[in-house]
Amino acid sequence: MLHRTDYVATACRGRKVLHLGCCDTPHCREAFAEGRLLHSVLRNAAAELWGLDLSVEDVAFLRQELGCSNLVVGDAENLSASFPPGTFEVVVAAEILEHLPNPGLCLAGARQMLAEDGALVVTVPNGVAFRRGLKSLLGRETVNPDHNFYFSRRTIARLVEGYGFRISDIRGYRMPLKRFPGAYLADLVASVCSEWACEGIMLTAHKVPGANPKRAAKDGEAER
Repeated sequence: MLHRTDYVATACRGRKVLHLGCCDTPHCREAFAEGRLLHSVLRNAAAELWGLDLSVEDVAFLRQELGCSNLVVGDAENLSASFPPGTFEVVVAAEILEHLPNPGLCLAGARQMLAEDGALVVTVPNGVAFRRGLKSLLGRETVNPDHNFYFSRRTIARLVEGYGFRISDIRGYRMPLKRFPGAYLADLVASVCSEWACEGIMLTAHKVPGANPKRAAKDGEAER
């Protein structure tokens, strides 16, 4: 099972990339110091990397530490205010959709930002992960205070497809062993049964030529 960071970096290798939520606020400085900030990893993989984040302070911090100007303060739900259409070969939305008030606006914007053969890479926590189910049996629920949504394999796929994308790859990922050994062991046990019981979900999707995202979203609602 691929690590989430490796999966995203592989998709970005040698391409022009927009990384949404690039600062990982409020963990930016800690993650950067420990060498696990995703944007730093993608900088070594992509041919050209741009980042977008709402945090003025963390964007300024990364500009200084990375010595680059391709970092923009902006809203992931209003990408057209920051970039022209068709600018990127890859848009990365890693651990961001669950934070947004309206993730559909982000996906619609990402589709506009992509070239015709461009790819969207998404990672999200798995709302039906084994360890979350165990906690629910005990009447407990641990939720990041910044999260607005839970996704399962089916719901994240339906959301992405509803905004004019065709999924080419979807799989589960585990928690990292070094940082979360207990959660990693729970994921390891869960993966014996199914990767869809592990910590998170990651996928790659491509634009469907001529698709009407609004119409696709409406059809997806009807299927529920």
